[in-house]
Amino acid sequence: MNRLLLLFLCVCLVGCSSTSTTTDPTTTQENEQEQIKPRDLHIVALGDSLTEGVGDGKGGYVTLVKQYLEQREDVSEVFVQNFGKRGLRSEQLTDIITKNEPVIQKADLILITIGGNDVMKVVRSHFLSLTYELFVKEQQAFASRLDEQLQLLRYINPDAYIVLVGLYNPFSAAFPNISEMDGIIHMWNEGSEKVLSRYDYTLFVPIVDLFEGRDDILYDDQFHPNTRGYELIAQRIYEYLQQHEWIGE
Repeated sequence: MNRLLLLFLCVCLVGCSSTSTTTDPTTTQENEQEQIKPRDLHIVALGDSLTEGVGDGKGGYVTLVKQYLEQREDVSEVFVQNFGKRGLRSEQLTDIITKNEPVIQKADLILITIGGNDVMKVVRSHFLSLTYELFVKEQQAFASRLDEQLQLLRYINPDAYIVLVGLYNPFSAAFPNISEMDGIIHMWNEGSEKVLSRYDYTLFVPIVDLFEGRDDILYDDQFHPNTRGYELIAQRIYEYLQQHEWIGE
């Protein structure tokens, strides 16, 4: 009798253990489907000719970032509103933001290129009397405006991820008499990155290294990127978005 009772208890224990560790395949499949459920993304692009895509003719880096995101299993569709404008300086960016508040409110990702024309303004205004101090003064004014613009964007949309693409240096070939241009671009980028660090959900993407000694990725005007140049910018943006976990691998 005791042996039968012992056998019965063993069978019960084995059965209970098997039941507790068995995973329902249907439940697992449903959980996986929920984890990779695709979502729509809304991108707003702001800034100068790089955001407009001048030198490419195919939409520049913004279109390429859109394509990268659309290839992901967790993304259904990407909608883009591109407000890039050739020649835009930072002092004009606030007006663009204000005029497009309703669109910015819906954005998941905001891409910005700005500052190149601010540097050009210094060069053109003081071509015969350029000094490093002139660029420092203009960068400080630029940083102040950038700070105000980020505050405005955060007020309009507290949750959007904001990406500022840094400056590269196409000026060395065009202005060989400005020997300190590399240092000026570095100083400018460093100041911009410092401003962004004060805000959550922001990302500074450096690209200066991509263009060092690479005339072959510049457009015919030797200022804007060509198609290959924009490809490199888009790849860098996408890589940084992955590394900083705005999107997964």
